[in-house]
Amino acid sequence: MQRKVLYVLIIALLTITGFVSCEREISFDYPTAEAMVVFDGLISNEQVVVRISHTRPMDDSTKNHFVSNADVWIETDDGYEEQLIFDKQQNSYLSETGLTGTAGHTYKMRAVIDGAHYEATTTMPPPAQVDTIFFRWIDVLNQTRVFFVCVKGEDPLPDDQRNYYLLKLMRGTELFRWNPHSGRSSVNGKFEYDIVCSSESDMNKGIDDDGKRPLMDGDTLHLEMMTIDRQCWLYYQSLTASDNTMVNPLTNIQGGALGIFMAANITRPLPLVFDKKTLLMTSQ
Repeated sequence: MQRKVLYVLIIALLTITGFVSCEREISFDYPTAEAMVVFDGLISNEQVVVRISHTRPMDDSTKNHFVSNADVWIETDDGYEEQLIFDKQQNSYLSETGLTGTAGHTYKMRAVIDGAHYEATTTMPPPAQVDTIFFRWIDVLNQTRVFFVCVKGEDPLPDDQRNYYLLKLMRGTELFRWNPHSGRSSVNGKFEYDIVCSSESDMNKGIDDDGKRPLMDGDTLHLEMMTIDRQCWLYYQSLTASDNTMVNPLTNIQGGALGIFMAANITRPLPLVFDKKTLLMTSQ
């Protein structure tokens, strides 16, 4: 049960799901567990951002317990070191110099929180090339259509080693969908990945009782195609499986914390605007 509690809290931190309130009050007895530190850190070709929080009991509906008193450093493999500064508006540690990552380089994050030491190391791969991105649908059991975003492109290292990806679909500032992928299914260095968006039946129902909004006409989706290293890919793979296994996701954080610090090379193709009527006339 304790592991399940921690898993739910990691998901909340990453904004993949959220806590919602309901009108009916139900009392639960939860086992107490010692609070743990959770990292959500990223160095990319665009920025450096590290967010730190503490786990909390499942019946605690308050906002995330962000840590603002940590000392956080980023070290590069060419000898550069920079201490990050806490930004109250973003509840995150940011680079004052505009530090970004470069393909092929390895980065270490070090953090000290109330005397406890944590660190993680990650290597940034080259960026992927996205050739095309589009909506398509598939009939499921002749009962409903499921709409996807399809991404096609070229692996950055087609002949050298397997490539690893994290695909994030943003709807405005909201994380709409995400999927980890590897280049295992790539053919001749070409990849093609589908991201499930919504079923037509969900679209017809509209916003559900939990406040979740399906893909709707007029929605604009922005894809972040991230190339990541194997350790980070394993973290996201285990995150998708944690709900069934009730085991905490794998982590690259040393020192007894949860979460991830990853280097990601981000490619951003042009956004897509969803129009179901046009799609149904053109899709096969």
